[in-house]
Amino acid sequence: MAKKIDLTKQRFGRLIVIKEILPSNGRPLWKCKCDCGNIRIIRSECLLRGKTKSCGCLRKEKTKETRTKHGMCKTPTYTIWCHMIQRCTDKNATDYNYYGGRGIKVCKGWLKFENFYSDMGKRPEGLTIERIDNDKGYYKKNCCWADRAAQARNQRLHKRNTTGVAGVLWSKSSQKYLVRITANNKSYHIGCFSDKNDATIARKQAEQKYWCQK
Repeated sequence: MAKKIDLTKQRFGRLIVIKEILPSNGRPLWKCKCDCGNIRIIRSECLLRGKTKSCGCLRKEKTKETRTKHGMCKTPTYTIWCHMIQRCTDKNATDYNYYGGRGIKVCKGWLKFENFYSDMGKRPEGLTIERIDNDKGYYKKNCCWADRAAQARNQRLHKRNTTGVAGVLWSKSSQKYLVRITANNKSYHIGCFSDKNDATIARKQAEQKYWCQK
């Protein structure tokens, strides 16, 4: 016969054993008090094998934690995040070819909304997510909140533009790259550059300065 084990006053998870109860079938049961205050009658094997660690409140808490959402599903910020993920990952999305189809990706951390929100915060009124460099993906250093007009300007090239970069024009007279940007209905001359890469960088910096809002 196996040696009887006294579980009185022992702790099993959130349960403290108060006393033994002997039912009619002779199999020992234990009266236990949970940390939450509830009393449960539990079999020895359930305690010793770790099957029961609370009155049931632990399981309920874990279930609630799993099902609890960030509470922002109906907000503009969450909608923008959903569209960002969709156009970069869903081949059936209308504009997938312009994003995921050409290699534009969402960084691993931003695949979870909470991380995106932590980096970008709440969407300012009237603004949308904008990539500073349109050839790169969605991640903190390459994104900001910008108005839709600025976003459209960033994507649209002027008919006379032969550089392939919005806001960067080649001047035959000066033999340099001219950098300009329009913001709040005003045109700003950023500078002249001999190197196209320098001009491109200057344009991107100007977009962040004049268009993006943190």
